Amino acid sequence: MTDPKGGITPVSTRVMNLATLLTQSARRDPDGVALVMGDSRWTWAEFDARTDALAHALQTRFGLQKGDRVMCQSQNCLEMMQAMFAVWRAGGVWVPANFRQTPEEVAYLTEASGATLMFCNAAFPDHAAACQGVTLIAFDAADFAPSVQDITARNMGETPQVAVVDRDDPCWFFFTSGTTGRPKASVLTHGQMAFVVTNHLADLMPGLTGDDASLVVAPLSHGAGCIN
Repeated sequence: MTDPKGGITPVSTRVMNLATLLTQSARRDPDGVALVMGDSRWTWAEFDARTDALAHALQTRFGLQKGDRVMCQSQNCLEMMQAMFAVWRAGGVWVPANFRQTPEEVAYLTEASGATLMFCNAAFPDHAAACQGVTLIAFDAADFAPSVQDITARNMGETPQVAVVDRDDPCWFFFTSGTTGRPKASVLTHGQMAFVVTNHLADLMPGLTGDDASLVVAPLSHGAGCIN
């Protein structure tokens, strides 16, 4: 772009923080069902409030800052979705491991990514023990860390400072399988992921409404279920 004097006008690369998609859904359809797992159901309003509470705690209690990497070791659960959006809302970078990986493999991913914080399901104490030098938060009650459920309950009603992001700011480290060597992290940005979401809605799921449901059978660490 050029200005009237012939100079170059910088083009802004600022985009919406991905976690704002959740905020918008909660405003449009607060009582609509957002997530279902077994007998548990969260409305969009509940999902957003839980995310706010956890994001506030990440910033004020755990010191999470924009750009900090956050590892996650867990099978599918509602709290995994909550944690992912809370990390984005606080400006962190989501680093999910395949929950079938060994403690040693996850320890390598934690070190390679530079993660300083780790969400770990209570079912994986050996993985938590293997990851040295990170602050731990558990999904469900665990001996090795405070639980997301307790942290959320104590911070309900609080709101975080939503991180301002640019198009090229990373939001996700997607590790390869490492078939020819050590796993390597592909960097996904807020701009890229927003583009993917838009394309899914326009191409793969045209006409999708709040009355429709998407069945997620893949591990959320892969991202397929998160996009849907």
